[in-house]
Amino acid sequence: MLKVLTRFIIFILLSSSCIGLFAQDEGYSWWNNKHNWDGVTNWMYYLKYAPKYFGPNALPVPEIRNAQIEDRISLETRADLHFSKGDNTQNLFFKLKYPFWEGRLALEIYAVPVEFYKMDTLTRDERVSRDKDGEGYAVGDLYFGTLIQIVKGHKSWPDLLLGITMRTASGGNLGGARYTDAPGYYFDLSAGKTFFSDKKVSLRPYAMLGFYVWQTNRDDWRQNDAFLYGLGLSLFNQKFECNAKYGGYKGYIGNGDAPMVFRANVIYKLPKTHFKFAFQQGLQDFDYSTISLGAVFYFK
Repeated sequence: MLKVLTRFIIFILLSSSCIGLFAQDEGYSWWNNKHNWDGVTNWMYYLKYAPKYFGPNALPVPEIRNAQIEDRISLETRADLHFSKGDNTQNLFFKLKYPFWEGRLALEIYAVPVEFYKMDTLTRDERVSRDKDGEGYAVGDLYFGTLIQIVKGHKSWPDLLLGITMRTASGGNLGGARYTDAPGYYFDLSAGKTFFSDKKVSLRPYAMLGFYVWQTNRDDWRQNDAFLYGLGLSLFNQKFECNAKYGGYKGYIGNGDAPMVFRANVIYKLPKTHFKFAFQQGLQDFDYSTISLGAVFYFK
């Protein structure tokens, strides 16, 4: 009796597995044929966990910091429009920054709450996406960061700022190659100094170095470690601010993991609100041109 029961249980388990495999093959037969699925390997191992092969918000180049913490609570909201030859994406963005100790320390949280996208079939297949029609929406990752002002307002030394940021695995639509569904983090140290602060227009150059780490789906490389870098220049007065920035990171796997971007923005300042228009151009491993429009609200 025990042998019969054991055989029956084994039969049910094998049947369930076969039905699941058949259903997977039936629902994604186009993907199986396109990418020569072997019938065994999980589909996610076919993806390339690199910025070149995911959506624009999956593994973006981090903010290029100017080595300063503002001493007011701020809430930034904006809309981003990403354009590329094979993927157009629109998303919202929110960032809350809370400073302490007269701007010596700050906590920040930011996220893309939702994005909408449309890919052509060439881009879909290049990314090994399982999204057949190539369009839809996805919920983005949530980031938590700590900023530490090491040097501030020294007569001779530049301002120094240390940033520590963690990315959660909250992003969705891994099958559509929109987010990696895996954690990551980055550390950065920025230096900057303001010149001509007593003139009508002030100048602030700054630079940033650090490293960026994210989990992959590979057995030989469980994570990718990247060198993070950035340069920037700001011109500003009481009413306006213009920024130009260049930066990126370079991973060691070499699978499209070395994005470079150029960023520029113009900010119009009111006492409690700053309005921002920004442009970003991908230069390598990031095939997007991005236009952003947003506002930063300040609270005491």
